[in-house]
Amino acid sequence: MITNLNSVPGISQSGIIVALSGGLDSVFLLLSLSQLQKKYHWRLFPTYVNHHYLNEDDFYGKIATLLAQKLNLPCSLLSARSCPPKTNLEDWMRRERYRLLEIERKKQKANFIAVAHHQSDQAETVLAHIIRGSGLHGLQGMSLLHRKIIRPLLDCPKEEITLLMHSTNFPYYNDKLNYCLNYQRNRLRQKLIPYLEKNFNPQITKKLAKLAKITRLTNI
Repeated sequence: MITNLNSVPGISQSGIIVALSGGLDSVFLLLSLSQLQKKYHWRLFPTYVNHHYLNEDDFYGKIATLLAQKLNLPCSLLSARSCPPKTNLEDWMRRERYRLLEIERKKQKANFIAVAHHQSDQAETVLAHIIRGSGLHGLQGMSLLHRKIIRPLLDCPKEEITLLMHSTNFPYYNDKLNYCLNYQRNRLRQKLIPYLEKNFNPQITKKLAKLAKITRLTNI
């Protein structure tokens, strides 16, 4: 299920900060990386960022800690700053999360930060860029490796991740923010993409992800 990481320079015998929200995708990412830990001689550092936005955030941190304990891994709990007034909350949370993960990477002397973006996330990113009138760079979507960030699940369909997670006994939660239509990504996920699947192409997610891959290969 994990994208072939052999193309990532220095991936073997490296330290990896694993962004662990406690949600299905990030839990699956940690489980997948832990299964390959001995093969690649990785040092894994599950890391949870508490944004203090939902009442359940502290509970989600406990889920992340419990999961790490079950895998005999340490878990770092980081605390995000409050969003400034009149600032886009979604964008602030993303930037704040990466800021803290980078600080933790340096603290642990790790090589990479692993995040759980998958095929559907890639499709949503490409579609968002198209709507904004992006050029070829935007059509490339997200890459497997960007600076110190790796995305091992980028080619994994969401449906397969969900199916495999349901076959495990590991805890995870469903983030309430994923259902809030105030955020563009959620509107794409819940409204536009289902409409395109029903009325235009049932494989639209796969095709948009393929578009990103082709554009990256032809626009080096």
